Amino acid sequence: MLQGCLNLQASTAALLVQLGLENQGPEHVQLSFPLPPLQHSQLCYVPEFFAENMGDFFIFLRRFADEVLESSADSLEQVLNFITVFMGNVDRMKNPHLRAKLAEVLEAVMPHLEPVSPGVTQPVMFQRHRVFCNYLHAPHLAEALITVFVDIEFTGDPHQFEQKFNYRRPMYPILKYMWGKDSYRQSIKHLADDAAENLEAMNPPLFLRYLNLLMNDAIFLLDEAIQYLSKIKLLQLERDRGEWEGLAPDARREKESSLQMFGQLGRFHNIMSNETIGTLAFLTSEIKGLFVHPFLAERIISMLNYFLQHLVGPKMGALKVKDFSEFDFKPQQLVSDICTIYLHLGDEANFCATVPKDGRSYSPILFSQTVRVLKRINKPGDMIVSFGLLADKIKSLADLQQQEEETYSDAPDEFLDPIMSTLMLDPVLLPSSHVTVDRTTIARHLLSDQTDPFNRSPLTMDQIRPNEELKQQILQWLAERKQERLHMGPSG
Repeated sequence: MLQGCLNLQASTAALLVQLGLENQGPEHVQLSFPLPPLQHSQLCYVPEFFAENMGDFFIFLRRFADEVLESSADSLEQVLNFITVFMGNVDRMKNPHLRAKLAEVLEAVMPHLEPVSPGVTQPVMFQRHRVFCNYLHAPHLAEALITVFVDIEFTGDPHQFEQKFNYRRPMYPILKYMWGKDSYRQSIKHLADDAAENLEAMNPPLFLRYLNLLMNDAIFLLDEAIQYLSKIKLLQLERDRGEWEGLAPDARREKESSLQMFGQLGRFHNIMSNETIGTLAFLTSEIKGLFVHPFLAERIISMLNYFLQHLVGPKMGALKVKDFSEFDFKPQQLVSDICTIYLHLGDEANFCATVPKDGRSYSPILFSQTVRVLKRINKPGDMIVSFGLLADKIKSLADLQQQEEETYSDAPDEFLDPIMSTLMLDPVLLPSSHVTVDRTTIARHLLSDQTDPFNRSPLTMDQIRPNEELKQQILQWLAERKQERLHMGPSG
C-alpha cells in the first residue's frame, strides 16, 4: 500500500512540475533552467493541500518506513524536480510556510547518516545516494535551498521570528550533505563567487544575504543558549543547596517549572547554534573572499571572539551545568569549530589585521586561553600549533595597530564615522540625508535594512556616492601625522 501511495505522490509531483512549466498539452515537457516566466498559470487553481499532503507523506515515510524510500529511489527524482521548481520560486508557490516545508521534505528523502543506537543496523542509503549525486539539476536545487533560507526571514506572520529557526532546522543537514558532494558544492561556491563580484549591486546578492542571516542566527542562538545555561546553573545550585525545601508548594512548583522550561529552551538553542557554527566552519574551508571582505570580516570576528570569551575564559564557569548532554551543550565542539574558522581564514592578511580591531572581546590572553583549552580537549597537535602561530601573528598586528591608534587618536570629528566613531577610510555620501559614513559601515547596515539609517528613506548601495573631497582631506591628514611620527622618532 505504501508503495502505491508513493507512486501516487511522485505522479502528483510530476504533474505539478508540468503545470509549473505551463505545459497544458498532452506531451511531457522536459524540465530545464532558467524557468520560463509565468503567463496564464493554472497553478492558481491547484489547492495547497496537494503539496501539503505530499510533504506529510514523505515525512511519514522518513520516520516510520524509511526502507520504502530506498526501494523506490528512482521515483524520488520527480520529488526532487518538484522541490527544485517550487521551493525557491515565490511566483510558483507564494505561501512561504509551504515553501519552507519543502525543505523538511527534502531532508526526509535525502540520504541521512546520523549515528544510530548500538545494536541497530544502519539503514541502507545506496540508491538515494545515487539519485542525489546524479541529479541533473543539482546546482538549482542548492540555490533553491539557500533562497528559501533567506526568504523565510520575513513571512509576514506575527510569529515569524520564532518560526524561522524551526523552518531552518532541516536546512542545515541538507546543506552539510550537499557540501560533501562535488556538484552541489561547486554550485554553492559559484553563488559565493557571484556575490563577491556584485557586493555593491542595487539588490544584495543572494549568498551575501544568506551569510549575513547565518551570522545573525549564530549570534542570537548562541547568545540565548548562554543566557539559558546561566539560569539553569543558578536554579540547579539553589536546588542542590536545599533552598527549595523551605519554599511553599506553589513557589517550588514554579521553580521546577522554570528549570524545565529553561532546559527545553536551552537545548533547542544549543542544537541550532551547533548547526550554525558548524555550517560556518565547513563553508570557510573553501569560501574565503566574502568572509574576509570588510563588509563581513568585522562582523564574524566580533562574533567568534565573543563566543570564545564565554567558552574558554573565566565566564565559562557560569555555563557549567550538571549534565551538558541533557541540554545538547557541546563546548568542546564549539571551540573546535570556532578555531577551525579562524584557521581557514587566517592566511588572509585583511582578516588577521581586522581581528585586533574588535575592542569588545579580543585580547592576546583570550587566544592563549584558547590554546590551553585545545590542548586540554586533545585536539590534533598540528591544529594547536597552527592556532598558536596565528595568535602570535595577530598579537604582532595588534601591537602595530595600537601604535597607529595612538597616533590618530586626535582625528577631527568630521573624519570619524558617525555610527561607529572610527576613522573613515572610504567616506561615502548618503543621497537623502546627506550624511557621510564609511562605505563598510553602510554596506553592513544595508544587508539587513535597505534604508538610510538617519532618516529611514529607501536606500541601496548603487545610490551612494564617494565623498572624494573628504577622502583626500583624511589621506592628507594621515600622511602629515605619519611624517610627524617619523620626525618624533621611536621615543615620541
